[in-house]
Amino acid sequence: MKNTLFPIAVLALAIASAGCTEKKVRGPNASVTTDNNTPPVAEAGANQTVSAGSTVTLQGAGSDGDGSITGYTWSQASGPSVTLSTDSSGSASFTAPATEEAITLTFELRVNDDGGATSAADSVTVSVLPVLNKFFGTAVEHADDYNQLTTYFDQITPGNAGKWGSVESTRDVMDWTALNTAHTFATDNGLAFKYHTLFWGQQQPGWLEGLSVEEQQAEIDEWLEAVAALSPAPEMIDVVNEPLHAPPAYKEALGGDGETGWDWLITAFELARVHFPESKLILNDYNILNLAEATDEYLALVELLQSRDLIDGIGVQAHFLEQSVGSDVKDNLDKLATTGLPIYVSELDVNYADDARHANKLRELFTVFWEHPAVAGVTHWGYLQGHMWRSEAWLLASDGSERAGLQWLNCYLAAGEDCDVLVPEYIPGGWSGSDDLITLEAELYDEGRGVQSAGSVVAKTDVGDWILFQGVEFKESWDSFSVNYAKGSGDTGSLSIRLDSLDSGNTLRVELPPTNGWSEYTTASADWAPISGSRDVYVRFNDVRGVGNIDWLRFGVAGAEPVNNLVSNGDFEQGADGWSAGWAGGALSTSGDKSQSGSRSLLASGFGGGAYALYNLTAGVEAGGSYPVSAWVNLSAAGRVTITRKLACAGQSDSYGWLVDKSDIPADTWTELQATLEIPATCEPTEVLMYFENTTAGTDVYIDNVQVIAPGAGEEVDPNLVNDGGFEGSSLSGNWSAWWSGGTSLAVSNEQAQAGSQSLKVSARAANSMPSYNLTAAVVPGTTYDVSVWVHHSGPDAAPVGLTRKLACDGMDDSYSGIASAESVAANSWTELTGTLEVPADCTVTELRAYFEGIPDTVETLYIDEFSVTPQ
Repeated sequence: MKNTLFPIAVLALAIASAGCTEKKVRGPNASVTTDNNTPPVAEAGANQTVSAGSTVTLQGAGSDGDGSITGYTWSQASGPSVTLSTDSSGSASFTAPATEEAITLTFELRVNDDGGATSAADSVTVSVLPVLNKFFGTAVEHADDYNQLTTYFDQITPGNAGKWGSVESTRDVMDWTALNTAHTFATDNGLAFKYHTLFWGQQQPGWLEGLSVEEQQAEIDEWLEAVAALSPAPEMIDVVNEPLHAPPAYKEALGGDGETGWDWLITAFELARVHFPESKLILNDYNILNLAEATDEYLALVELLQSRDLIDGIGVQAHFLEQSVGSDVKDNLDKLATTGLPIYVSELDVNYADDARHANKLRELFTVFWEHPAVAGVTHWGYLQGHMWRSEAWLLASDGSERAGLQWLNCYLAAGEDCDVLVPEYIPGGWSGSDDLITLEAELYDEGRGVQSAGSVVAKTDVGDWILFQGVEFKESWDSFSVNYAKGSGDTGSLSIRLDSLDSGNTLRVELPPTNGWSEYTTASADWAPISGSRDVYVRFNDVRGVGNIDWLRFGVAGAEPVNNLVSNGDFEQGADGWSAGWAGGALSTSGDKSQSGSRSLLASGFGGGAYALYNLTAGVEAGGSYPVSAWVNLSAAGRVTITRKLACAGQSDSYGWLVDKSDIPADTWTELQATLEIPATCEPTEVLMYFENTTAGTDVYIDNVQVIAPGAGEEVDPNLVNDGGFEGSSLSGNWSAWWSGGTSLAVSNEQAQAGSQSLKVSARAANSMPSYNLTAAVVPGTTYDVSVWVHHSGPDAAPVGLTRKLACDGMDDSYSGIASAESVAANSWTELTGTLEVPADCTVTELRAYFEGIPDTVETLYIDEFSVTPQ
């Protein structure tokens, strides 16, 4: 389930570029006929883009409705003259002429039939580009990025160091340290350097938005002058980054939309041309190569700038191409190449955790890029494991070993032989769920055509498009299908489910009528004929353009609801996106070496002191929420793990607390950690972080199956404020402690149980130490709670047992009072204590703790079970 919805106007991407909608041009010549013979039809083939000096082959064809083709005649219609070599099969070849700029050659094909008729001419164009001296580069962000850089790359792009928001986060205070480091390294090592970026709406100084247009204009001038003073002639500059997706908030200071609709963009390039007359000025954006219509829209911007002689290169980010088809990417590169401008593949990464899948996709995409005559260079967006924007896109492991994809790249770029043997065979891992259901997140499809993965949804779903999930494990009890989607306008479309082949008949068809907007999601359901076993599931989109934005698809038992895990990828089968390495250093990545279930886990290695794995829960939690937390850990050496939470509430000071503190975790053993994350009802959460820390530096920590569970639709919320008050888990919630002086042992035990099979065992009791449960974050002022707990002690004689509360309210003195007690609890038997706990309405709770006391020293062991605190 998404935490953020993505409104995507699927029907608003229709900017067509003149000359780019037709593959070729039909010649004007009338056909020659003989008697009643129907003239044949010539087919000159697809337009081509080639490099100067390359051998070009034109493959013609012909068809004749009442006879056969007997001859092919090729001729050149325009462009520098070349010598054509032809044969009887319709093929013609020539050597592309040398050139210093883009040129276009046009050729015509006519065919003859056995009746003596000649076809009209069919034309094909060949765009010839000058030979480019290509580079293979990387983005730099961390100090470690420089260590092996020259081994693999010959170009540098600073990832963040040149962005205005990074340089001048405080007005008139500019920090060029990181940028100077990158530029100096490039200069000293003879590497090509690209400045990234002058204007970008996502990472600009926050203080700009509060200024007047006139003040913003002055700041823009000051910014450009400062960059030019530091680096007057960088070889390449990304002038504007992501104009289609993130225009700057201060675009009015650049001229706004204006007459062209893009005056601000034109002004930005005009200013760049003035300040950097010797640099190559580049436009840069993402999701350009996925779909033909997106390429057309981008091409319109390029031509707007090119007509004014303001642009020297086309930048295309290569994020999010994992599910694209290489031939489609090439077709869209061909469109951009018609401008004659060099193309820079600016931000390549392939974000697959599986090494074989990563290597196969990297080979497919990189081959398309490197062999395209218009591509002047490819920049991989980082390369070191643990230092990547997208966690599974790394090329070089933290231990210095090369990933299979990098081994292939090295071989390919060195023009080696048999490089493909370095690419492992990829075997799809398949998809499995619970006995009740399986949820297929739409954007994680294995293959597809025509659609676009956009955040946590699939968009651009037009008639005939499709996606595929390979190896879905069906249960014979599943009798229902549902799809979560949004559709803003247009006629009702549909999707159909086809098994094992796109050409198979529809197994199921579901109509998707409009919802209330492209970000208003609803669920459509249908009966499903139960099947069992592993099947490939094709989802085809039908009937209309803009079928809908698809969030997820689900097969299962009718009425079954999934666990609502706020950790979107806590099983790490698809990667570690969303997780960060905190502030402990080291590397964070997924690993296939160990797993608690599935085939992968999260590995934190090489870290120092502090947090080494962090997840942001802010968008998923709510005031007053109670969220069970569980995670499995495996350590390379016996030691300690704490799960800590940071809680920031609007208008309140930040607070930190341990959810789990477990110090006796054995080595090489999977251990489950459990707790409850409580968000006070008085807290409007502005930041909620969960992080793993306090493990000995240098220990490898594997983490798997992380869950922070929120109530799902139709689920009843457990009213008990005590997490696992029956103690049936493998470890204690982080809300339990020995309090005061410590020393007392608290542990889950199966020695005694009032219900279930386990209870809390309190032993080795120390002076001034007592079992305590922290209720601070769970209670609501003005509420009275019923309390019940069962106790059992070892004797030897009957003994008193009391349950007391400590209450601390902001601005008031701490208070203590009894909740429940018994003066004579018999030894070796279970006794229930009951009472009430009241929280005053005028109390802003800073601490509320329930603790057991009054038990004589003669009692060696106390057991506690079925502990509940529930609102009346």
